[in-house]
Amino acid sequence: MDDFRIEYDAPNAVYFPGQAVTGKVIIQNREWIKARFLKICIHGGAHTGWSDSERRSRTNTRGESESYTETVHYNATVNYLTGESIAWSSQDGSNKLPAGTNVFPFAFSVPTNCPPSFEGCYGQIRYSVHVELDRPWKFNKKSKKFFSVVPAYDLNITPTAINPMINTASKNTGFLLKKGLVTMTASLPKRGYVPGELVPITINIDNGSKNPVVAVRSKMTQVSHYHASHGSHNVYATTHTHHKNDEKCVAESRRNIEIAPRTKGQVVLSMKIPAIVPSFQCPIINVEYCISVKVDTTTTFGGTLKVEFPLIIGTIPIRQMMMGAAPAVMPPTVSPNAPPYPVVPGVPGASVYPTAPSAPPASPGAIGAGAPMMAGAAAVSAPTAPPPSYDESMYAGKSEDSEPFAPRYPVYNDLPPYSPPVNSAPAGPLPPKSGF
Repeated sequence: MDDFRIEYDAPNAVYFPGQAVTGKVIIQNREWIKARFLKICIHGGAHTGWSDSERRSRTNTRGESESYTETVHYNATVNYLTGESIAWSSQDGSNKLPAGTNVFPFAFSVPTNCPPSFEGCYGQIRYSVHVELDRPWKFNKKSKKFFSVVPAYDLNITPTAINPMINTASKNTGFLLKKGLVTMTASLPKRGYVPGELVPITINIDNGSKNPVVAVRSKMTQVSHYHASHGSHNVYATTHTHHKNDEKCVAESRRNIEIAPRTKGQVVLSMKIPAIVPSFQCPIINVEYCISVKVDTTTTFGGTLKVEFPLIIGTIPIRQMMMGAAPAVMPPTVSPNAPPYPVVPGVPGASVYPTAPSAPPASPGAIGAGAPMMAGAAAVSAPTAPPPSYDESMYAGKSEDSEPFAPRYPVYNDLPPYSPPVNSAPAGPLPPKSGF
């Protein structure tokens, strides 16, 4: 067998919920192959898992109480997508796959409730097609290939996405010998952003201390929440649900400055949103984002001020970013009153039946023949800005039976600067939080 591979029709193997995953299995062989059938399967789901060491107590044979350490495994699984099809089988009993290039098309539907592809520390959401050629008296030939699912998270129908944000922090710097009061006021023009967009952070500093302010810095953090249970893969089957949190720095910005004592100044930091998963929630994995801003003085102890802002990361930018035009269509859109990726609690997802081969879907973000849309979704005029590219995520996952895979997410690299509405009022300050 010279070649045995899976090819997807969509560019970069990116699909939307409600869309058909189409492609083909290609088998190239110089001579006929003894085989009984070729099975094509699709699977998608979320999984979490980790192990913790826990102290337990027990009574020994002498009736004495003793403590010991036990390793406890926690896991949970939610299946969103499953289906299979027999693409070829031997009809005459000869069990022979003809020599040459054999092409077997496939098409499966992606349910509308699928969350985005995601690779995390304690869990992942993965979608894949795998094929198996059944060969009598030999090991079956197998292949597996992942694809990306990107639900549409439209910031235009998320009410808080356009809200400006402002936060203030003050500190009498110094540890024992106080150096004076320093006040910082940081502001963001809005809360919702898309990958590729520049986030302008305006920082006003009132340095009433005896020491200069020497640096401003910001960090964007991805906060992931994982849920799992002990003794059951079904997170709904028990009330003993455990949780794990993980934080990753996805972007940073720093600028050295000089604001002399008893003076004021303003600094603008810019931070580019990388190719990251949009904000989402599913029964066992939630992902959210925040930006922290710090101001440093030369005071050795107690010379740093900090504020934080929550962010929403979407996949469709705010229309003002398009200079008045509508954003690129990424079907289907999300109800403004529903979570970003709605799921029905207790229902792991509908099974998917194989359908007849269809035309390749249009590239994500385009409208035209072969671009399936959710019922009720309306077409909009083409944007003036170029459509997004689909870049690999910063984090790749590893699988035992396939190559490492990094999901792809939409990235908008040519968006003009955002201009907030004149009558927009900034959101109130957030409560202070300690530490990075």
